[in-house]
Amino acid sequence: MATRRPTKKQAPKKRAAAPAVRTSKTRAKVSPELTIQPATGKPVLLTEVALRDGHQSLLATRMRTEDMLPIAQKLDAVGYWSLEVWGGATFDTCLRFLKEDPWERLRALRAAMPNTKLQMLLRGQNLVGYRHYADDVLERFIERSATNGIDVFRIFDALNDIRNMERAMREVKACGKHVEAAISYTVSPVHSVDRFVDMAKKLEDLGTDTLCIKDMAGLLEPLEAYHLIRRIKAAVKVPIHLHSHYTSGMASMTSFMAILGGLDMLDTSISPLAGGTSHPATETLVASLRNTPYDTGLNLVSFLPITEHFRTVRRKYRQFESEFTGVDAEILSSQIPGGMLSNLAAQLTEQNALDRIKEVLDEVPRVRK
Repeated sequence: MATRRPTKKQAPKKRAAAPAVRTSKTRAKVSPELTIQPATGKPVLLTEVALRDGHQSLLATRMRTEDMLPIAQKLDAVGYWSLEVWGGATFDTCLRFLKEDPWERLRALRAAMPNTKLQMLLRGQNLVGYRHYADDVLERFIERSATNGIDVFRIFDALNDIRNMERAMREVKACGKHVEAAISYTVSPVHSVDRFVDMAKKLEDLGTDTLCIKDMAGLLEPLEAYHLIRRIKAAVKVPIHLHSHYTSGMASMTSFMAILGGLDMLDTSISPLAGGTSHPATETLVASLRNTPYDTGLNLVSFLPITEHFRTVRRKYRQFESEFTGVDAEILSSQIPGGMLSNLAAQLTEQNALDRIKEVLDEVPRVRK
């Protein structure tokens, strides 16, 4: 009977090192280092966006003032850093569709919420319109906005052209109000972390009080958010605020990684107006950060009547709900901002052309090239 010849015992093979994390050529380049060093713990401050970007993103900006005022006192008592209530598409929609006076809305909300800073979105030299306005118009508009109740002006330019932001920033400062200059985050062959950091430095030099990373299409990836916030925090002294839409499904992960990177402030929306093309849910973020070094200090119980109110209100506006209410990974290609998508769908519906929205979304990347 044949016997087996003894064989030499082979040393176990060494496991190959994990490949470095790679980013697409169209991604802002970040370090492939996966070691996470959480930032020193401090309470994260929240801005509630339900009264502006929440319904702009999900309900084509159609919420009426009469559905905001009954819950205003409860919102004012939560302890938010600020409440975003005005600007963006709300001014145009009040006049064009709702037949409301946007200035009356602002004054009413100011009277109903005296204890919390009210915030607006200002499109730089475009104000709340769709073209550049003369400097005297800009100055008067900002002065009237400040007088009627706005405390925080988030100022951005869609092309990150600081020249279109400077005048507005100076005027807000002259009115004694808070400037929050915004960097519009996007993904392209020419955008990089270095470029965003350089813009952050310039905006700080111009006197911004806080700095916003405006991820309007939900493109900011979690690991990239961590590195981006760390780099900007190392370059500037002003607090950093993140605004990230949920369209791609990454916003909650992105928000958490940004917090680990040192983020100071975060935009959220109460849960009935969260998710989809909107923002991470306020209650979820508050619960996730409880008993951590980043605890917001907000009481979850205080959100219960607010959640119930907006759950009821949302039913009134079902006809304006976009079909894009869930996660839409195609946004990673078209890069349509969350606050624009629901309005785009509503406009196409009015023209009996919603079936052509795929053509519209496919056209956007071609135009960007």
